[in-house]
Amino acid sequence: MTRSDTVYSCPDCDARYLGEQRCDDCNTWCRRIGPGGTCPCCDEPVAIADLLRPDQLARPAPTHTRRR
Repeated sequence: MTRSDTVYSCPDCDARYLGEQRCDDCNTWCRRIGPGGTCPCCDEPVAIADLLRPDQLARPAPTHTRRR
């Protein structure tokens, strides 16, 4: 299933696609990088994992307690 919010990368030429699983140039199936979108500056596909360090992705959400 192709997802329009998923970034894919060609294993042969490293071209990136948003929502496309097959490389147009190499005619090769791409590997899934993860959820993402287009960069507002250059309009290239960028995955969320490109923007965050691995420890930021694995960090649990902070828990807040209310004081009374």
